[in-house]
Amino acid sequence: MDFLDRHIADRVALAMSETGVGFGQIVARTGLSAASLGARVGAAAPFTAVDLVLVACALGRELADLLPGQGRGDSGAA
Repeated sequence: MDFLDRHIADRVALAMSETGVGFGQIVARTGLSAASLGARVGAAAPFTAVDLVLVACALGRELADLLPGQGRGDSGAA
């Protein structure tokens, strides 16, 4: 897993925490399997573009919030 993948996984985990939307809710809202989402949030597998769009929608966030250098509170280092 490279730096970019880890950074995106961290951004998703932070967004989940900030919104209070739990793992099970994201699974239900996106149709991603629990194993797939777990691997991605745990940075064992990279998020695909489609995964990120689905997760952003499930969290009620903009896609840019999950990307380095694009969302809130990001230094832009990637």
